[in-house]
Amino acid sequence: MDQSRIEKEMHELETKLGHTFKDISLLSNAMKSQKLEKLPDDGDNQKEYSNEALAFLGDTIIKFLIAEYLYGDGNNKRKGAMTVKKSRLEENPTMHNIMIKEELISYAYHDTHFVMDNPPDHLKVATKKHDPYIEAITAAIYKDGGWEAVTPWFNNWLLPRLERYSISD
Repeated sequence: MDQSRIEKEMHELETKLGHTFKDISLLSNAMKSQKLEKLPDDGDNQKEYSNEALAFLGDTIIKFLIAEYLYGDGNNKRKGAMTVKKSRLEENPTMHNIMIKEELISYAYHDTHFVMDNPPDHLKVATKKHDPYIEAITAAIYKDGGWEAVTPWFNNWLLPRLERYSISD
């Protein structure tokens, strides 16, 4: 796929996300859904996706920022209540809802197409009940600007959507 198209789409996505990237390739890596073969010494022959390392980091960042928010919320400092709300906010279906309802999934892509191109079924990018994209986007913002960038983005953009699109109460 033409690199200029990828950059154009990523700049459009960064506008939707409310974060201007210093290094747009970080966002591009977060949205790439290329399957990678696992090496034989990984224990099995399952496939992984190219954005999974970013998603791994982003998952940890999201969990920390949710915990920090709940601790500082002041409404209820009981561990049990905070744990229940944290679990609700970080659920995989919640992340999936954000991707679909905010129309961010359109910016996921393979080497040959974006989701918005409506490719045949056998060429579609990964989208399931657990999309790694929100997690990968979070890590991309963190890698782009550190805590000074990801914390306000989380508070102003992601947290309201986690609360709006969470599945369970």
